[in-house]
Amino acid sequence: MAKIVCAGFVENGKILLVRRASHRKWSANLWDLVGGHVEKGEGLDEALVRECEEEVGLTPLAFNKVATLYESRDEKQKSPFHTYAVPLWKGGQASLLGTEHSELGWFGREDLEAMELAMPEYRSVILQMLQDS
Repeated sequence: MAKIVCAGFVENGKILLVRRASHRKWSANLWDLVGGHVEKGEGLDEALVRECEEEVGLTPLAFNKVATLYESRDEKQKSPFHTYAVPLWKGGQASLLGTEHSELGWFGREDLEAMELAMPEYRSVILQMLQDS
């Protein structure tokens, strides 16, 4: 069973999203939260911090779990997406690291309507994060 952690960095009514690169097998070219797979023997908190540092160079200092999501085609709910709001971090400005993503940006509520997200289930969770920020 794969476990996935997802970070929603929120600041000034905006959330940081990354666009998955065109060569990615899952949800290529779609907007995603920062995150990835939990490695064997790794806790969710550890995985969240590691993935954020690897993908955008930010280290979460405070975060709270907002939801556990499942893809609609994951009927047996074998691959949970543990989703966290991250209001506090260190590392300055986010920057793309590695080849998993092709761009990043900060987006507000009004931007989300037209965006194609990697998982449609993200939309309500992202709106909740923005409302709570």
